[in-house]
Amino acid sequence: MATDDFISNLPDEVLARIISGLPAIEAIRTTILSKRLKDVWRNVFRLDFDPKGVKKLSPRKQAVPAPNQRRSTVPVIQFGSNVCHDDGDDFDDTDKREEIARVVKNIDNVLLSHERNLISCRIVHLSNSYRNGDLEKWIKYLTSEKEVQELAFLCDDYQHEFHPKSLFGLGLNLPSGIFSCRTLQSLEFTNYDIRFHRPFHHCHNLKTLKLYHCDISTETLEAIVSSCGFMEHLSVCSSTSSLKQVRIFSQTVKTVELESLDLEGIYLSTQSLGALVLHSMKFPAKSMVIHAPNLRVFTATRKPITKNPYNFTRPSKQTKIAEILEYCTHLLTPVNYKANDPIEDPNLFKNLRELTIDLDLNDRREMLILCIVLQRCLSLHQLEINIKESRSEIEEATRNYSSVNNRLPYPETKLWEQRELCDCITFTLRHVSIKGFNGKDGEMEFPRHLITKCAKLERLEIWCNHDWSSEGGKATLGLLSLPRSSIDVSILLKPPPNLLVVLEDGSQP
Repeated sequence: MATDDFISNLPDEVLARIISGLPAIEAIRTTILSKRLKDVWRNVFRLDFDPKGVKKLSPRKQAVPAPNQRRSTVPVIQFGSNVCHDDGDDFDDTDKREEIARVVKNIDNVLLSHERNLISCRIVHLSNSYRNGDLEKWIKYLTSEKEVQELAFLCDDYQHEFHPKSLFGLGLNLPSGIFSCRTLQSLEFTNYDIRFHRPFHHCHNLKTLKLYHCDISTETLEAIVSSCGFMEHLSVCSSTSSLKQVRIFSQTVKTVELESLDLEGIYLSTQSLGALVLHSMKFPAKSMVIHAPNLRVFTATRKPITKNPYNFTRPSKQTKIAEILEYCTHLLTPVNYKANDPIEDPNLFKNLRELTIDLDLNDRREMLILCIVLQRCLSLHQLEINIKESRSEIEEATRNYSSVNNRLPYPETKLWEQRELCDCITFTLRHVSIKGFNGKDGEMEFPRHLITKCAKLERLEIWCNHDWSSEGGKATLGLLSLPRSSIDVSILLKPPPNLLVVLEDGSQP
């Protein structure tokens, strides 16, 4: 009995949307699957020119036939090599460069054969593509002819050994206002030396700028933000030592993400800032001045999200999250940048709705800081605390905290019972996640306090650490028997994977 070919019956628009999720190489290779797909790739919404992760084909499996075999419906391109690699094989550095060079040579053919406007385009290239003028040519074509909305460029020469010296001679010296396209809304650069802000002149439609492993100075970054009058999202990850400070004075920026930066100070003044994300940062916490009365989301962790080449990302060299919180809550007074700078809001967290931080719930000083932070949060809905990394990584740095200005008139384990109830715990807090939990006495007090006092709590997740002991496990299970202040709360205990294996084998944890 014949079966219906559902894929062939789909409209071209739907097929193009499906294929748009493939790398450009694979999208073109779909032409050999059926006659129905021979021209669909020309109408995809996205093009990603990145050869890495694409399986190389043998001559018998080449996606693009030779011109003398039959009339081709795709540009005459030879993607891949004549060597067929097994799944999971990694290319060595030479293979990667050859693959990138091969794909770059055919980008012009693909773009000219493509027939519709693009939502996004991503191009991975070598440094000679910039020196030969290819980068400037692609940008002009994509912004003028394709009316692209999102652009991403990655110079792969320095992916494996990024160092400030390796970027000399590769300054992003493009024509003034080259990004002032009326449709362009997002730009991403990886591994570039951005020496000038002229290419960003009059970029009134650009809303998102992401800079990864770029060499950029403080003055250039500040000038770029000023030139993009409607920028809403700024991400800077792993810059070189040229970036001494991050200074943002804008009334449009809504999200700032900073990761793996070694800075002398952070100065933010923006009424519109709604989200501030700090990952694996090194800077003097006293030199952080923030004026953001409408901040809704604050994240500060010591674990880098992207792969980072700098040694200071080691936890011992990073700024402790507890220190950052001390200055954000004015437990300690930050150093003013200039006398005429805006004064930092005395309560940065008053409108906060989501908070993600690394803290050690076994450390008395950090527990006190958490108490103060929650008192400052008047509208907090979601709280995530990661104690696995912070406890093990800053143990040495906090060893003497308990003996310095922290003498309490009651046992440490009674801290939460003796503190006044916070408004957010009484009225607003709904979702709490605690990760890296060991079930020690200090850690137990906070979730116990939440269960018995948090009247609006809907969900409490406790992720147990991999070295969870049997004593800690029993103590943690005891949380389930506590009287609950909220009748709607669900408590989820997530044991470590190794405990699940032991239980399945029938042995005791």
